[in-house]
Parts: sequence; structure tokens; C-alpha cells
Amino acid sequence: MVVFPSLQALLAILLATTMFVAFARGKIATEIISLVTIVAIALGLYLFPLPGNRPEQGPAIAFAGFGHPALITICALMAMGRGLVMTGALEPIVQVLGQLWRANRPLGMLATLLLAFSQSMVINDTPVLVLLLPVQLASQGAMASSKTLMPVNSAVLIGGMATTIGSSTNLLVVSIARDQGLAPMTVFHFTPIVATAAIVALPYLWFVMPRLLPDISRESEQHRRRFIGSLRVGGRKRPCRQDHCRDLPQAAG
Repeated sequence: MVVFPSLQALLAILLATTMFVAFARGKIATEIISLVTIVAIALGLYLFPLPGNRPEQGPAIAFAGFGHPALITICALMAMGRGLVMTGALEPIVQVLGQLWRANRPLGMLATLLLAFSQSMVINDTPVLVLLLPVQLASQGAMASSKTLMPVNSAVLIGGMATTIGSSTNLLVVSIARDQGLAPMTVFHFTPIVATAAIVALPYLWFVMPRLLPDISRESEQHRRRFIGSLRVGGRKRPCRQDHCRDLPQAAG
């Protein structure tokens, strides 16, 4: 027997699709779209309450997610990551990695991958490692960004899956499992599985992946592209009357 989605589920799918289309078009600010979506959810749960709930309970259900432990943990990790960015706490590490890259590129690549993998286990990966460490190294000219940013990003994602706080998805999964009465998961619950995968993944990111990516650095582009410009100064001399030309100022030199 085919079970069709309820009215609330259909409206939720329609709202999610509309939000995605608005994000993709880019004509409206992301913050405005998000706020309108939150208001639409609260209003929809009031006009079309869930089975067994009263209309006035709809807004409470909609805004109850802001007090969810997983969301608070994610926001706290984002705030901590932003603090590391603003205070420059990782700047000494970035400088050491830059020197290591200039001295020995393969060793610098390995150190960067291991740092990205380990730090993303204890710090939320998005604000710190993806946006801070690779970008600063690339801007300093310590590494070819076209061949290294993607491997570093992959190492960040792998390391973030190793703990329950390293990835926002893991936090949500642990929280949902706890709400459903399942056994609690410790911080290193996923670490053995991810460590096994990292034994194969990290050597691939170190040796193979940089060789598969093209070199699109600014220096190589400057050598390939040459532009020639020409400018014609002056033109055909127009005839003039002798008395008129006598009154014109004479050009120096």
C-alpha cells in the first residue's frame, strides 16, 4: 500500500525547494531568505498544525529547534573557530608550515594534511581549517593552491568524521540517536572506523591526488597568456590657412 505524504510534509518539501531555488538565483541575500523561511515554517505550523497539536503550539515547535543541544554545540564551535581566526591563534603554525613548504614541498604537504586531519577532530572544520589554514598558505605563495587545496579539504572532511564534535552532521546524528533512546555515543565513537579509512585515504591525498589536479596557478597562466596592445598616436594632418596656423601655439620640442 502506497502511503502519500501528509499536507505538512508536502508543504515542507515545497518550502525547501523554494528556498533552494532562491539560494541558487542569488538575487536575494542569504540572510533574508533564511529569515523568511523561519517565519514561513512558524506560520505554516500555525495555519496547518501537526496531527495532535493545537495551532498555537506551531510557533513553539518551529522555534524549539533553536534550543536544541546540537545547534547550540554547533554555534559554540563556530564561535570558537571564529575566535581563532580573529585572534590569529593559528598564525604561528601557518608560518612554520610556510617555511616547511618552501624547504621541502612533499614534507610540507604531509604536515599540512596531518594537521588538517587532527585539528578537524577537535575543532569544527568549516570556519578554521577550510577557510583559514589553506587560504593563508596559498596567499603566502607557500604552496600551489590548485594542487593542494582540494587534498587539504578532503583531509579536513575525513578528520571531522572521526569525532562527534568534528562535524555538524555527526552532532545531529548523535543528538537524534539520543532523542530516540539509543545508547549514548562518546566523542571518539567513530574514530576507529575513520582511522581505518584514513590509512588508505591520507597516502592517496599525499601522493596521487596532487598529480591528478591541473596546475592553474597565476604564474603558469602568465607564461601561457600574452597580450599585445598597440596605440596609434596622431593622424592625418589637416590643412589650415596660413594666418590661422600662425596663431596656433607652437609645441615644445
